[in-house]
Amino acid sequence: MTVLPLQPRLDPYRGSNETRRRKAAEKNALARRVVDYLNTLIANNDADIQQYLYCDIAHDLSLDVEDVIPAVKYGGDNGITVGVTEEGRRAIARYRT
Repeated sequence: MTVLPLQPRLDPYRGSNETRRRKAAEKNALARRVVDYLNTLIANNDADIQQYLYCDIAHDLSLDVEDVIPAVKYGGDNGITVGVTEEGRRAIARYRT
């Protein structure tokens, strides 16, 4: 089962190549944006089992699907399915609007 809140898949590069560092920072910012959006969707949905498709997330955030897929840890080929427990709801309460 997926642990909430979801965490982004980050690029750990911290080397001396400035171009690669900049690309890693951009990729990490995008991953955080995607995962924050997903955590907000999960927090505001009362269902115990939730499913989100990468194409829908990409559309909602005006991104390419190819940018969304690598941003999400524990996702499948087309999206992510999340089982939400009471403990999970407490963990993502800060995302509730």
